[in-house]
Amino acid sequence: MNSVFMYTSKYDTYSLGDQHPFKPYKATMVYELCYRYGLFDKPWITVMEPEPASEDALTEFHSKEYIEALKAANTGSFDFTMLEYGLGTSDNPVFKGVYDFSLLVLGATLKSADLISSGHADIVFSPVGGLHHGGFGHAEGFCYVNDIVIAIQRLLKSGYERILYVDIDAHHGNGVQDAFYDRDDVLFISFHQSGETLYPWVGFENEIGSGKGLGYTVNVPLSEYTDDEAYIKVFKEIYTPLVKAYKPQCVVAQIGLDTLKKDPLTNLRLTNNGYCEVIAEIRASCPKILALGGGGYSVPDVVRGWTLAWAELNGLQPHDPYLGLVGGALTGHGNSVEDLRDSPYKIAPRLKDDVNRYLDSKIIFIKDKIFPIHNISGELYG
Repeated sequence: MNSVFMYTSKYDTYSLGDQHPFKPYKATMVYELCYRYGLFDKPWITVMEPEPASEDALTEFHSKEYIEALKAANTGSFDFTMLEYGLGTSDNPVFKGVYDFSLLVLGATLKSADLISSGHADIVFSPVGGLHHGGFGHAEGFCYVNDIVIAIQRLLKSGYERILYVDIDAHHGNGVQDAFYDRDDVLFISFHQSGETLYPWVGFENEIGSGKGLGYTVNVPLSEYTDDEAYIKVFKEIYTPLVKAYKPQCVVAQIGLDTLKKDPLTNLRLTNNGYCEVIAEIRASCPKILALGGGGYSVPDVVRGWTLAWAELNGLQPHDPYLGLVGGALTGHGNSVEDLRDSPYKIAPRLKDDVNRYLDSKIIFIKDKIFPIHNISGELYG
């Protein structure tokens, strides 16, 4: 096994604004914490610095008009015509270097895909990738470029015939769904807070693909207050049978961490314990994994969670070689490895009953409408 952590300190030079929830610098914090806990020490692990993608790479998905608008925004100067392309909104502000930042994110994701398709890596994690809302001709949802769509297209062109895309961000991956909705060479599976209560207000269970892609888009809307226990159950009920039936040659995973109960923008109730169990399930599902960071807006919790995710992807246990040598107040990362883990959490029983009823109805729908397309049989959930 060869594993690559894709990172550059250049992410730290870009900012969407002091009050904006998306913080590119969290990648550096993840890198430092992984380094501290010995998660780069194994001979099969490499830390690699990405290079920006070319403008030609952007044209593999985005319209030329949008690319020109994004390029014009690179100076940081706003023009009202940019609003037509989703630029200059509170979600997607114009900032100095926005075009350069987009090319760097895309370059990291495309290098990751190339490492997998060429056989040089089996697992790659790019923490600042996973911009799943980006559209053909517009920016939205903190996403200026859809690095995922372009990377999946590259993987398909390299010879892969079955790519499974799984999205565990709290927000639905609408940009990726739109790109592959009528195709069967990409199986799209998204677990997300329901569009009834959260942006982008789509991703309902009856969105199941069209044409030859019918049954190859799978949406699992989650109730507010879904906790670890409920999430793990629904994930194993849906993801595990589908991945066994589809037999993907590569899994592209958007592993956003805005599902955590401390996240300020969402209403799910996961801890990083449940999150890690899901990451382990994804890791076991395919030998080739391209993991992309996505969302997560409680920065300290995201940093701990992605550090644990990197450990899970590599079958490692974090260890602290400095424990006992210097006090935690000086090292700045706590006193022990146990500090990486959240305290266990469960929602109240009455609330859990409501959550389970909601999830049961979604899973029964998916097993009834989608599983037969993939020749999956079995008893209905519950």
